[in-house]
Amino acid sequence: MNVGDVVKSVNTKYNNSVIRFIVGHKTADRVKLITEKIITLKCFDAIEASNPDSNRKQYGNNRYSVSNIDQWLNSAAGAGAWYSKRHDYDAPPTNANVWSNYNEYDAEAGFLSNFEQAFRNAILDTTIRVAKNTVTDGGGYEDITRKVYLLSNTEVGLSNENGIAEGSKWDLFNNDNSRKAYPTAEAVSRSEYTSSSLNASSPWYWWLRTPYAGNSSSARSVHTDGTLFNYYAYFGGGGVRPALEVGSGILVSDTPDTDGAYIIQWNQPPTIPTSISHGTPRAGQPLTITTGGSTDPEGDPINYVFERRVDTKPFEQIAITSAKTIQDTVPTSGINYQVRVKAVDSKDAESGYRTGEPVPIVYNTDPVISGTDENLGAHEDPLTYNYTVTDAEAASQTLTVTEKVTNGAETITLRTFTATSGATNTADLSSVWLKLLPGTHTLTITVSDGAGGTAQRVITFSRTVTRIAASRAFTTDSLVTKCFLSIYPSERPLDSTLHCEVSNNPFDAEPVWEDITAKVNRYVHTFENNTVATNYGLAYRFYLTKGNQQIEVSQVTVRFA
Repeated sequence: MNVGDVVKSVNTKYNNSVIRFIVGHKTADRVKLITEKIITLKCFDAIEASNPDSNRKQYGNNRYSVSNIDQWLNSAAGAGAWYSKRHDYDAPPTNANVWSNYNEYDAEAGFLSNFEQAFRNAILDTTIRVAKNTVTDGGGYEDITRKVYLLSNTEVGLSNENGIAEGSKWDLFNNDNSRKAYPTAEAVSRSEYTSSSLNASSPWYWWLRTPYAGNSSSARSVHTDGTLFNYYAYFGGGGVRPALEVGSGILVSDTPDTDGAYIIQWNQPPTIPTSISHGTPRAGQPLTITTGGSTDPEGDPINYVFERRVDTKPFEQIAITSAKTIQDTVPTSGINYQVRVKAVDSKDAESGYRTGEPVPIVYNTDPVISGTDENLGAHEDPLTYNYTVTDAEAASQTLTVTEKVTNGAETITLRTFTATSGATNTADLSSVWLKLLPGTHTLTITVSDGAGGTAQRVITFSRTVTRIAASRAFTTDSLVTKCFLSIYPSERPLDSTLHCEVSNNPFDAEPVWEDITAKVNRYVHTFENNTVATNYGLAYRFYLTKGNQQIEVSQVTVRFA
């Protein structure tokens, strides 16, 4: 930013209008701002009816450190709550206490209440020097610390009051013309004091903090022509141009808005992540850690910093990522494991930490299933698979094994049993073999030791059917929901077994076949499938087996109902 540039914060408003500030001066680490225009008309200080000094009793107090305007500028209190007595004779700027009842402001909210929180937090404390009058306050000066203040004679480039330099001249003010200030349209429309000269197109008087050294009730101001002037403190027609200072590191938009002002970019930190969770930490094993996430007020991208510690050691970083889930490897020493996470936005603003409770590290090895995951290829006959399960802690743990096999979208549990470490187990698919559709299947063997340790083996295979004795598909007008099937083989070998399946979506790319072997010639079958992708239809297929071999059927009669 250059001196003379205009900045604004879109949610900081006075009288429902965004306050526009002009860069008035810069130092190595500070930017000094003053409102671009006069934003309101107010008195410097109200009359003090009980003050023994006759001037202050009639015209108000010109000592800035106890003035009404100074107190109002530095308050964030709500309507009617900003004023409190600063000395025994102090009085609020009520209607009765201002010149001709113009522009009282005791019922207003404090000036800082109009600032968005980020802006208010960014305003720096500033120590300012203020001259004192020589009549009642002893001359000389006093240094006070404020957030918001009025400028002095010295800072606007006018003569030092009583030879006292109140700060240093701002670079913005180089001549009378640079000191001219115009009121905003809102300042004019809200003013009880009116004048043909008071309009948004003409310069107006504005208060300085400097007292007129020769009396107790007049304060300095800038005249409409940019020269030095003074008014009684209780004059409610004086313009107010608040000044403040912020750090030079605050960001603004790259280009000005349509009104020529650069927009201040307040970067607020992300919220504290809502949660952090994980499973049982097992020594030397991977552990999934998840956070519920965070939000950034400005919508900036967020990274999550995950940290962990063992026992009372310092936390150490394990990941910085935009993902809400990470994998850690649990240390192999220590008693307790603890994690925490914080959010960091793209401008390096950090949230607080969300910290999990410390939990014991489990020292337990996983059980082991013999062999490796493999594909056993095509099988016509029922498949069996032999394997062993071993566990280092088998003497104190129970090994629970579950065997499952897929059948299309269905998963069939073969059995769940307690295994003996080192013993041979056999997964036998003969009981479900005929139910398995032709094609690829997986046999999954899972073992748990009851202490968090698990292992899994996945065996892939395919079932093939080389001969179907009879099959046929029919088209129908609608979805078939029930059927009755009669089959009369004219020649059927002794000790043979009939196997029969039907489908109510035979023309789909992957028909659903349902086993009705037990219902043939006996019961009506109700289809479980109710989805058809192409044409409606009905189909059957069947074959005979004797032992483990399929046998041919020379002639059959099939009836559908």
